[in-house]
Amino acid sequence: MSLMDMLQQQHPNTGVYLIENHIFPKKHFEPSGRFHLPQWNGVPGINILEHIYREEPNRNIYHPHKMIVQPRFVESTSVHEVLKYSGQRFKVPMDVCRIIHVRVALQGSLTVKELHEDKRLWDFQEKLIPNVDKALRRVGLLSSEGHN
Repeated sequence: MSLMDMLQQQHPNTGVYLIENHIFPKKHFEPSGRFHLPQWNGVPGINILEHIYREEPNRNIYHPHKMIVQPRFVESTSVHEVLKYSGQRFKVPMDVCRIIHVRVALQGSLTVKELHEDKRLWDFQEKLIPNVDKALRRVGLLSSEGHN
């Protein structure tokens, strides 16, 4: 069952699902190099499997969420907020779904020891890596041998 099927089944009158954004500072890498995959060396972008250190969001300031909306329930939105809707809103718990946003740290002074180690994405590596390889091959960023 997909995430959306599950959420809609459990929360049938919900028009707005809010998913918390989590920052994984791009300067901190998982030390073993386990997911530094040689076939991805020349691929532009960031390998999110290499970033396991997560900032705790500062909930004392505005902390936008990503939204998944049911269009029939929503009349008006801005980028991070639904302005006018019917039905309910549901904050999706972090253990169900989270956004992994690898970028410059929002709290730049934090050390690795002050960040949370979060390897949840690794639970999906057996399906994720072959599917990413397949997509990279399809767009010409990876040869059929797996090298770029």
